[in-house]
Amino acid sequence: MTLCIIRSEVAEVVEACDQGNLAGARETAGLLLADLDELLARYTAALDAHKVQRPY
Repeated sequence: MTLCIIRSEVAEVVEACDQGNLAGARETAGLLLADLDELLARYTAALDAHKVQRPY
């Protein structure tokens, strides 16, 4: 996942909210959250593997 893809998904959530499509916004936001959770897990694993202190 790239920053461009994340930005696009956030734009989809905003657009769905603007159109009153809360179910669509929630679905897209849920997928985005799952993708971000996966990225964070990979980032954390990489930091741990290299014994780098987490910045959070």
